Amino acid sequence: MNQLGRKRSMHPTQIVVIAFGAAAIVGTLLLLLPISTSAGNSTTLVTAFFTAVSAVSITGLTVVDTAIHWSGFGQFVILILIQLGGLGIVAFATLLGLLISGRISLRDRMNTLSEAKIVGADNVSKLLGRILLVYFGFELVLATYLSIRLHFSYGEEVLRSIWHGTFHAISAFNNGGFSLYTDSMMGFSQDMFFIAPVMLAVIVGGLGFPVLIELHERLWRLRLQPGGKAKRFSLHTRLTLWMTICLIGLGALFIGLLEWNNPGTLGGLNTWDKVVNTLFSAVMPRSGGFNSIDISMMDPATWLGIDLLMVIGGGSASTAGGLKVTTIAVLIFIVYTEIRGETAVNVGNRRLPRSIQRQALTLVALSTTAILGTTLLFAATTDFSLDEILFDVVSAAATVGLSTGITAELPAFHQFWLAFLMFIGRLGPVVVASALALRITKRHYELPKERPLIG
Repeated sequence: MNQLGRKRSMHPTQIVVIAFGAAAIVGTLLLLLPISTSAGNSTTLVTAFFTAVSAVSITGLTVVDTAIHWSGFGQFVILILIQLGGLGIVAFATLLGLLISGRISLRDRMNTLSEAKIVGADNVSKLLGRILLVYFGFELVLATYLSIRLHFSYGEEVLRSIWHGTFHAISAFNNGGFSLYTDSMMGFSQDMFFIAPVMLAVIVGGLGFPVLIELHERLWRLRLQPGGKAKRFSLHTRLTLWMTICLIGLGALFIGLLEWNNPGTLGGLNTWDKVVNTLFSAVMPRSGGFNSIDISMMDPATWLGIDLLMVIGGGSASTAGGLKVTTIAVLIFIVYTEIRGETAVNVGNRRLPRSIQRQALTLVALSTTAILGTTLLFAATTDFSLDEILFDVVSAAATVGLSTGITAELPAFHQFWLAFLMFIGRLGPVVVASALALRITKRHYELPKERPLIG
């Protein structure tokens, strides 16, 4: 009986996939309700499904104008989906069960840790408490600030400023990319005191729960080891922080050099606003999805550079998408090790397990296949340029939300395909592939070795 129960029980990754799929379906049904659409507009199944998947996968790609097409109720549904998608469906359900019953089962604990990608946590209740403290604390502070800014600096009425401030705070911290303004953040391109906090929220949300928890424990609480020395950050945290700093710096330098004098983007701004908007434009491809300058007016070379930033993405177990910065760091060290002719991949004073190396290579292979396959399909069946197609496909796969403007013009089939790509991108190709596998077999013998020629 126990063996039968074990065979029928689902793997945590399957639970996560089913939970996100259910949330997308429920969101689609809610957005199809007449109350979700503003007067004078109608919502098709494709539009509702695409928007729900985009929200729950915290992508931000849209086929209709969020500010105009959806009513207040529809926008609220989108906001809830963003919040659930960022926090995690399973984590939210576990928290709800914890609040109701005061305890959680071993299975719920495993599912939560699987979704959050946190290893070694022996107290899930305490872990959830820390996540919520960082999560809602940051959102509350940013929502309050943005609401005040919108009311006193832009003259928005109190309730409207609170709604807009709260929506954009949650969307920013969760790397959602949805905006209640038709031109996203372009109306605030010359207001550093508005777009800078939004940019900070995207960066913090993209670091990942393990990094935020470690920063909270070791910096804010100042826990010291015997002898007065601060504890050393974990390898994961060090890689995430260093890669984040490098990518923002290099991305800003690249975008600034190409767009500095472009009259359609940065050319019309003063020097200080150019610097701020360049940084903003370098941060948002990491999965933020907002834009303070016109993406469609950028040089195609800039699009290609942004494609690379979107593919890399943010931190693991974060609200950001992409391959994740630690995956890219692992690949860099694998290449470096191979060039040096060494056998073990070492990072600092630590050796990377071979399983981590295989996971990184598998993730890159699956993601690249999905992006290239979709790009080839769209290029063969639509009239858009390859630059535009690649940009929006990468944005969907990396759950970013930036667009050259072609997503809303794609045929229904292509929009369904992009929605599936966003879903895959949110959960990760490896997680989805693992969830679809009905059983895991272990080989009890090894085959003889033979080396094919490489290169």
